[in-house]
Amino acid sequence: MRKRTRWLVSLGVLALGSWFLYRENNVIDVSRMTVTSNRLPEAFDGYRVVQVADLHGKAFGNEQERLLNKIDREKPDLVVMTGDLIDSRRNGEEAALTLMKALVDRYPVYFVTGNHEVRLNLTILPKLEQLGVTVLRNESRVIEYQGQSISLLGIDDPTTTRWREGLSEPDGIRQSLDQALQDVSPDAFQLLLAHRPEYKSLYAERSIDLVLSGHAHGGQIRLPFTEGLYAPGQGFFPAVTAGRYQEQQTELIVSRGLGNSLFPFRLFNHPELVVLTLKRP
Repeated sequence: MRKRTRWLVSLGVLALGSWFLYRENNVIDVSRMTVTSNRLPEAFDGYRVVQVADLHGKAFGNEQERLLNKIDREKPDLVVMTGDLIDSRRNGEEAALTLMKALVDRYPVYFVTGNHEVRLNLTILPKLEQLGVTVLRNESRVIEYQGQSISLLGIDDPTTTRWREGLSEPDGIRQSLDQALQDVSPDAFQLLLAHRPEYKSLYAERSIDLVLSGHAHGGQIRLPFTEGLYAPGQGFFPAVTAGRYQEQQTELIVSRGLGNSLFPFRLFNHPELVVLTLKRP
């Protein structure tokens, strides 16, 4: 009898643990934030942006149905993807392209590279462009809405210049920012897509209004009183992993992302969609 009881208890613990891990890695949180700036044109008061980050080739239901339903409910004016759509260890290109194809049929979609696209030699970029995704590589676009505009900038992950030109990552970021800003009016509200949050001081150097990043995966395991246990580029007990950060006049918003890479599990750190509403004071 005792043996049977132990076996039932063990089975119950295993089932509960499996259910917990599934929920932690598959329940998508939607984090809604309002960004207020007197530099925004009046037409953009109420403009909605959905940020997709760090998918790493993960599938959320058949044909990405669960993820797409979450995005559709937010009725975005713009969808942006801040890198690591695929994963260099297991690729995941089919799931990634399925998502992006569905999104471009509904919304304007913009993309910047993460380190995993660079590791795979940027081979996914022509496929994204063929679908209708606008890939920003150290450049800007004017986003027009109801007769007014803002500037959307996007820079490559710094591994691009580190491997290609031998630059340090900070110098590569500075070079990329200067290229992206060369045609941007200083009077325009500037929204930057940049994969790496740990370089927020460099974005502040250029007085960018708003930066969207990912990469840190929310610190992977979020224990109380921490920003997570580990983030790539920051190491253990990272300082910049999720939510909002202010440096000078630059606001940085970091998504916890959707997928995993080297470490396969998230704990107390659900996959996340970030939804921004732009507002004037």
